Amino acid sequence: MVHVHPLTRLREGMGLSQSEYAKLVARTHTALALGNTAARRERVSRWEAARSVPEHTAQLAMAHIHGIPAREVHQLGWPHWLHLATGDATLLDQPYTDHGAVLALRAVVDLSGARHSPELTLRGRELASHLGAALTQLADPGRTGWTRRTTRSAAGCVPGLVGNRLRWSEARTTALEQQEAGTLMPAAALYGVAYAEHRLVVGNLLSGARTSTETGAGTSGGVESPGPRRLFPLAARTALLCTWLSSALGEETGAERHNLAALRAAVATGDRAAAGVVMAQLATRHLMVGDAADARMIVRAARAADPEPAPAAAVVLHTREALALARLGRSGDTARALDLAADTLAADTSVASDHKHRHRPGFPFTVDDRFLTSVRADAWLHAADPRRAEPHAAALLDWLDGPEPVLAPPLTGRMLLSVVDTYLALGEAAQAVRATSCAIGVSGTLPPGLARQYHRRLAAHQHEPLIREALEQLAHGEF
Repeated sequence: MVHVHPLTRLREGMGLSQSEYAKLVARTHTALALGNTAARRERVSRWEAARSVPEHTAQLAMAHIHGIPAREVHQLGWPHWLHLATGDATLLDQPYTDHGAVLALRAVVDLSGARHSPELTLRGRELASHLGAALTQLADPGRTGWTRRTTRSAAGCVPGLVGNRLRWSEARTTALEQQEAGTLMPAAALYGVAYAEHRLVVGNLLSGARTSTETGAGTSGGVESPGPRRLFPLAARTALLCTWLSSALGEETGAERHNLAALRAAVATGDRAAAGVVMAQLATRHLMVGDAADARMIVRAARAADPEPAPAAAVVLHTREALALARLGRSGDTARALDLAADTLAADTSVASDHKHRHRPGFPFTVDDRFLTSVRADAWLHAADPRRAEPHAAALLDWLDGPEPVLAPPLTGRMLLSVVDTYLALGEAAQAVRATSCAIGVSGTLPPGLARQYHRRLAAHQHEPLIREALEQLAHGEF
């Protein structure tokens, strides 16, 4: 894989060029009374290429910029103290092995309170490298024994206390997964429960298992314990739960971290279908706050991981492709991808009628006509055609804003952002305010991350009296 220097990750996370970062270090160096230092781009380039080490005072200036205590610079040295600021180094730099998956899963659990960035961490060349490593590991012939059937249940062949714990954990996870189709629970409450379950799997189960290379099992405290490979399917599911629930809270940095951890776990199981589903979620992250070209690259990787996906998964991949093409300005291709999604949905009666996919472990999408309506609204908005998006946005709003409460998916508040954008683009302030009110009604209260996104959209139109009033109510929680 491509290994990115932690300083590069920090600098790019701030949105600074090497030249701009050099100037910031020089200004901070002077402000801290450390003397004058050159503000040259070439110095930063050499540091990031590991061709030279910054002088100690320059490191102190950088540590001040990134909020790292000077004592950590003294104790850890260069470049190790930088990892305290990046936080994501362990997650991103581990190889795609079983051991690497364990370390990455633990790292994400430890990052629950870490900083959030407005952008995704893994992009472009480094993203391509990760996807390539995942596909290479999935193709490893040494994993042929890990079939879809053997990865369905982590508890199936584990006797005694640990097996009972696993069965209960699987039951709780399944119950949480079913909330995606519709729930009255706030997303924040669901995320708290999902994160607790994920932490239980990773912390109490994975860390206590000692793997045998022959059986994948071990012992812990005298009780038979499954090896990590028996637990990876469950870890992938709980990480994926945390992924889409983080997104429902408007926290895409956390969603990406959980998503990448889920990918590690899915690859460790050797389950191509699970890896494809996890990649589809990762494409969703890039469609929301990342790059459309990166999203298309992830869709291609998902199809390579699972060349013959189940109908529901195929529908999802067609929709991710459609959304990416819409953002790239390719309206004709967008329409064809949407038609493929609709045709696939219509051709499979189990998907279109009784939603059996909802109960498939680890599948985080409710695939039905309403799902396609939401995608169409989003796609035509991104294709700069809000009038074409409006009928679909109106259908969603009418469904949610009816006379009786409905069981709405936890992602509804996130989904309605596109409805707000559509009506703002059309100059229909009343409908944008209605969609915002609907999002709050469904959510109970907007989580802080999601509330910021609604506020940012509405603030650009606060010259409208209705919007200005809505912003005031939003700020005071009186909506």
